[in-house]
Amino acid sequence: MLTPMQTIMRIQTSRLSTLAFSILFLSCSVNATDAVSPAFDCQKAQSQVEVLICQDNQLAKLDMQINATYQKVINQISSKEIANVKAFQRGWIKGRDDCWKAAKIKQCVQSSYETRLTELQIAAGEFEVPEPIQYECGLEANDTLTKVTAYFYNDTAIPAAMLTVSPTSDYINATNLALLTRTASGAKYQGQNFSFWTHQSEATLSQYAQADLNCKSH
Repeated sequence: MLTPMQTIMRIQTSRLSTLAFSILFLSCSVNATDAVSPAFDCQKAQSQVEVLICQDNQLAKLDMQINATYQKVINQISSKEIANVKAFQRGWIKGRDDCWKAAKIKQCVQSSYETRLTELQIAAGEFEVPEPIQYECGLEANDTLTKVTAYFYNDTAIPAAMLTVSPTSDYINATNLALLTRTASGAKYQGQNFSFWTHQSEATLSQYAQADLNCKSH
């Protein structure tokens, strides 16, 4: 026969065991509930990057966002444009999967997702088109006036500027997307072969292999 003290000890041990099991069960349930699946089938994941996405909720959510916004774009364009958009998307996926070569793989994948999501959000018209700001650039540098119309998007995955530039050059198109990067002062938008650095009513347009152009809004 157990003494009163032994009975109390056994009850306490039983309660602790039950509590520990309950905590473990709840933890497993929460993890299972919180798990996020990407838009692709993780059972068929092949690349190192795809496996990482399936294991990381943040990346999986970004994949779902990309897929939903991509479908919006597809539904809004003509059949002639769809082939080009799909080819570009396949190229982007290949570039994303090349992040396995990066020193920080997740950071590379996340940056790839956020950049592409920003492009798609603007293409899909998910945000109201901002009021344009007109700039005149470079008249004092080469007697050729470069006109820039800037649309600044602040609510996209990465804040961005859509710039229309006239005249164009060998390194800049008529319409260009630039993404906000961190700077000590002002706002620097980085695009392919160019950057656009704004500060109050002034800006600097920098292009590959060309002199910087000073710009003023009007």
